[in-house]
Amino acid sequence: MVTIQDIANKSGVAISTVSRALADSPKISVKTKERIKKIAQDMGYTPNFAARNLTQGESNTVGVVFQPQAADSAENDFAMQLLFGINSQLVARQYLLTTATGSNWSEVYNAVKMMVEAGQVRRFILLYTVENDPISELLRENNARVVVTGEPEQANDVLYVDNDNRRAGEEATRQLVHQFNLKAPLFVRTLADWRYERNREIGFHLAQPEGQVLSLPIDFHAQKQVLESYFELHHEIDGIIASDDKIGYLARNQAQAHLPT
Repeated sequence: MVTIQDIANKSGVAISTVSRALADSPKISVKTKERIKKIAQDMGYTPNFAARNLTQGESNTVGVVFQPQAADSAENDFAMQLLFGINSQLVARQYLLTTATGSNWSEVYNAVKMMVEAGQVRRFILLYTVENDPISELLRENNARVVVTGEPEQANDVLYVDNDNRRAGEEATRQLVHQFNLKAPLFVRTLADWRYERNREIGFHLAQPEGQVLSLPIDFHAQKQVLESYFELHHEIDGIIASDDKIGYLARNQAQAHLPT
């Protein structure tokens, strides 16, 4: 097994320099880091994560935090694809991925708390945004590094990826209306007060000011019943724009079953 000492001997620098270079320390020049990393790779060096975690006082794991998921809810393919993408980038950087989820916010909070306290996880990606989030507060108290997907509920110094849900809702609606010559499109969302759903609905109305909106309950079986009743009464609906994949699949299936062909 190749050790840091072996790399130091090969590269002609101190062990501490090798350690800092492999950890991307700003104290080491980019040129030196690239040279040492190339030597380590050529020698087949594999990091000792346990030793590194002990030295740094934190895990080489990134926690991905979901909003609560109902046990009987349908799979969200978008979330799974997002996880695959995150994981591929983490593996390339020699990090591990773990997820925190639950059927309610208390379960999600406890999962994150365990990651922080027992697992020494200090890097997190939040796949949601809500106001006065106790999980975000917990992570701030523990000096965790956090990235939020979507526009934060409150303006602060949090790092976030703005996926511009208003524009997504507007462009998706315009494209579908134009491509299929829709006359009565329906926007489907949930009654939950998620910012991304609000913004996608706003985008829908920018494209279709008079378009109909159907807000579904959170419970999966109740969602099916509401959709069934709605489509039996509204045969004019000729297209669906949904706030997310899960809702979209469910609405499409109910429309196919209850709208006239």
